[in-house]
Amino acid sequence: MSNIIVGSGVAIPDNLVSNHDLARIMDTSPEWISTRTGVEERRFVDPGVSTSRLAVEAVGAALQDAGVAPDEVGVLITATMTPDVYAPGIAGSVQKGAGLGPIPVFDLRQQCTGFIYGLDLAHRYLETGGAEVAVVVGAEVHSALLPWSDESWRALADPRLSVSPADFEWNTAHRSWSVLFGDGAGAVVLRRIDSSDGGILASVLITDGEGAELIWIPGVGSIKRPYVTRADLDEHAHVPVMDGPGLYRRAVSSMCDAVAEASARAGVDPKDIDLVVAHQANERILDGVRRKLGFGVERVPSNIARYGNTTAATLPILFHELRKSERVQPGYLVCFVAFGAGAHSGAVLYHAP
Repeated sequence: MSNIIVGSGVAIPDNLVSNHDLARIMDTSPEWISTRTGVEERRFVDPGVSTSRLAVEAVGAALQDAGVAPDEVGVLITATMTPDVYAPGIAGSVQKGAGLGPIPVFDLRQQCTGFIYGLDLAHRYLETGGAEVAVVVGAEVHSALLPWSDESWRALADPRLSVSPADFEWNTAHRSWSVLFGDGAGAVVLRRIDSSDGGILASVLITDGEGAELIWIPGVGSIKRPYVTRADLDEHAHVPVMDGPGLYRRAVSSMCDAVAEASARAGVDPKDIDLVVAHQANERILDGVRRKLGFGVERVPSNIARYGNTTAATLPILFHELRKSERVQPGYLVCFVAFGAGAHSGAVLYHAP
């Protein structure tokens, strides 16, 4: 028996925002952004487009690609750090929007590692006979988190407009992280088959709570009463705070360790991996992973230049593009790997049938 990926799909917003566009609303340059992050452009949804809506679109595309009807799906797993509302999560909305039946659905909050955790959960669910078909989707609308005023958003959409000095200064204060992110969604369909030809070989999930504050959102939560205050919003305590150097070191070491551990569990040599589908957080991190693994860009590809960091969606979007460009060949060993907020990391080793 094997659990194989039989289809994939994505939802990419139409609105393209380049580094040149961002340079009009903050003190930065296209070269500054691309050199430090690898991002050259990203996509943002229209106002009012939710994370669940992107997820529904990606799930529908993946089901169509797989030739699987909605009523064949036995379990749905959604991963996001940007749910439509504080509670509940998006899984129920995605289930309804995708036309799935009365099945178990899961909401995962492992941030950048959410898709890895979702693949692991789907694999275990299929292994135990809980379902024959599983769908895993990662989706994000990060534009909702960006601390920009309406004036700034209008200026992004219309190059004839400019922002006030106060907005320019505020946007600049948050540029270290705000230039990184984009919106998007990606999904895969897994099916349990009566064959040992391919499928998920091994997975490893690791969390180190000691690193939980490497990147976190300090405001809005049950640690306070009430969970959000006017001061939180005025001080923008609801947006991410991150330790860039600490994240770089932990991300590179954690992802490489996860690749090695997943390979060991599968009984394969890491050097035999054909493709590493790594989380697209920063091109510098990807370069560090390549150096440590001894792989080139052809084995650790990236698409962060075109999409930015879409958190839980980066892995399925990249994998979908690799599949459609025939970069994932039968017999290939593919390792999905990620590190993210909460100091979650993990890897899933997959043998393409």
